[in-house]
Amino acid sequence: MNVAAAVTHLLPLPAGGGVAAPLDVVELQSELDVLADEALRARRQGLSLLTAVRDPRFPALQGFHQGLRDALFLEIPEELEPWARLAANGAGNPPLQHMLFDFARGGDEDDRRSALQAALAELLVFEAIRLRLFVTAFRGEEFEVVGGEESDVDAIAYTEVATLLHRPELADPEVRPLTVLLASASVSLARDAQSRAEELRDTGEDTREELRMRARLRAALRELRLPEAVLLENALAALLGEERRELTELQAERPVALDGMTRQAMDQRVSRGRRALAHPRSTWPRRRRPALFDLLQRA
Repeated sequence: MNVAAAVTHLLPLPAGGGVAAPLDVVELQSELDVLADEALRARRQGLSLLTAVRDPRFPALQGFHQGLRDALFLEIPEELEPWARLAANGAGNPPLQHMLFDFARGGDEDDRRSALQAALAELLVFEAIRLRLFVTAFRGEEFEVVGGEESDVDAIAYTEVATLLHRPELADPEVRPLTVLLASASVSLARDAQSRAEELRDTGEDTREELRMRARLRAALRELRLPEAVLLENALAALLGEERRELTELQAERPVALDGMTRQAMDQRVSRGRRALAHPRSTWPRRRRPALFDLLQRA
């Protein structure tokens, strides 16, 4: 069994009760195969995954990385909420954890199939740690108040994976390797935040107030429905110290949030969202149903 098939075989899909599986397993395996090919190409070009997931030469990796982040904020359909809560509150899937680590550590660069499996498994380990660390970092404003960014979370997650992936202790069948990696990454995140806080003591009050303002604004955006959050983040880019994108370009970059929307619909959402943010939170275009981010931060 290759890694794509193994991953889909071990995914905790809903069982019984008339609930349909939340994904097309055949399509997922096909997409994982494309990701494996790009991950191996990046590796053989001497690029780290941290670099490759932002490199337009690897569109599948780039789309997967951004899409997973945005998927955290998609509202969960009512029929899938019990499954999502189980996944969010569970202690992890030990067979899946060990399978991923075995594949990631066992690649033979001279055997293309083995190398593909190792590259894909490393990617999945990195993304799993990165998404959980994302929730830890952004369940409040504290990390952003000291200047932390999403790219910093990515870098910390990747450093932990690169440092610990091949540690022999994680091969122990009694150890849950993803759980250990996440714990180590969380410690590194706390140390990073502490270091940033110490550095900020030597800066002016204007800089600290700007960071607090941006942290409050980003925290508010994370409460909104995903399309509004993405569109308003772009519209308020100047306040966030970012570059504003053309809506057509933004739509191509963030299909999970904006796919299928017309330019007029996007303009209308931006206009309504701007007005709503100036009023009490009860009027904001907030999620009507929980997203995985909400479930994970409460777990």
